[in-house]
Amino acid sequence: MEKKVDYHALSRYGLKLADQKSTRVKRAEIFYDASNYLSLEIEENSIKHSEMGSDEGMSIRVIDKRGSLGFAFTNKLEKSSIEKMVNTSIKMMNSGTPDPDFRDLPSSYRDYPKVSGLFDKNIKELQIEDSTRYIEDIIRVCRDDEKAISQSASFKSAYSKIMIMNSNGVEVQDKDTNCLVYSQMIVEDKVSKDISSGTDWQLERNLAVINPLKIAEKALEKAHNNLNRKKIKNMKCPLILTPSGAINLILQPIAMGINAETYQYKRGFLVGKLGTKIGSKLLTIEDNALIDGAAGSSSFDGEGVPCQNRKIIENGTLLKSGLLHNSYTANKENIKSTGNSSRSSYSSLPSIDSSNFMLTPGDIPKAEIMQDVKRGILMDDTGDSPNFATGDFSGLILQGNLIENGEIKHPLNETMIAINLLDLFKKIDAISKEVEIFGSYRAPYVRIDEVQILGGKSSTQ
Repeated sequence: MEKKVDYHALSRYGLKLADQKSTRVKRAEIFYDASNYLSLEIEENSIKHSEMGSDEGMSIRVIDKRGSLGFAFTNKLEKSSIEKMVNTSIKMMNSGTPDPDFRDLPSSYRDYPKVSGLFDKNIKELQIEDSTRYIEDIIRVCRDDEKAISQSASFKSAYSKIMIMNSNGVEVQDKDTNCLVYSQMIVEDKVSKDISSGTDWQLERNLAVINPLKIAEKALEKAHNNLNRKKIKNMKCPLILTPSGAINLILQPIAMGINAETYQYKRGFLVGKLGTKIGSKLLTIEDNALIDGAAGSSSFDGEGVPCQNRKIIENGTLLKSGLLHNSYTANKENIKSTGNSSRSSYSSLPSIDSSNFMLTPGDIPKAEIMQDVKRGILMDDTGDSPNFATGDFSGLILQGNLIENGEIKHPLNETMIAINLLDLFKKIDAISKEVEIFGSYRAPYVRIDEVQILGGKSSTQ
């Protein structure tokens, strides 16, 4: 339950105290966060753990004229604890290393975008006994399937309220909710004794759109489709990425590559690529924090900067304005923050993250994308990650199938993909109009013209 704490008064007290305690403090910021959470865990297809809890706390950042930063936090919201927190942050600031790039905190803004559907009172008021009915469908799907032998799953919900106040006049607050359902099914072919697994999940702001039954059924379908995997020979062929596969090999690497902090340290395969063509004309990506009800949406970021809808890649070109910034990285380049500061809780410093990161769909049904493939690969999941420095990827296909004459055939065993991500982006030759959403990522089906496939079957087999 929420505690009755006047966190506005405590925040103003903390900022005033920081100003009084040291003449060296140039700017100060208070971040308040309160959350309630609920969690149900399923192991071996039965509820093994349930928990409800809450957390509440406050942190302060202080910066001096040298750019030295001090940071401290507390989960005891009373004046004496706030004073200790302020004193600790000032001590850290005084002994810290000067940083000329840490120039200032965000200033106040007149207007913030209105984003609806981020708070659902049904999630806030959810109790353990109410949540079990969402778990029942998941358990039943596994229990009623003759090939299913086990399941790990979870149902989680959270309500959060935050407030940001700084000495430049920023004062914003908001509340939001989210709900997650996850299922991993394990199945066994009774004849061949082959065992396989499949996973699916859904993250939403609104309880009414959560569909545990659909998630469990999809996880089970994936597990079935991955039974009795077969080896194939080496070949060069088209690769079709499912939305999950497109997130793995396109959206997530690009989101990491356009993180301004990473880019400014010259890390990653996209360094030096701003303003250049990095993919086919079909590749268009945006970062949109303003979608009503979406998992990655917000009206302001972790520093109180208004969030935006921004194009990152347009028709294959990584835009010069395509990096994601918080106030620190933006100040280094004398530009405005893009509103991508991220805070996981009051105990963490701001980092940078994408909002709703989306690959623009095409106008072709996914069936048509496959029907022209005489022999190719459908990939849904890989257990490996690209080399972020070079973009090289050599990874095992955990869940994927052979495609022959436009039809999905048997699942793959000991099959790998080898390609550089920039080559993969340039070889995109078809994108479906169907889109799937996984949390803050949205992706269609994507066809890659030609990829080197390393099969586990020798030429003599």
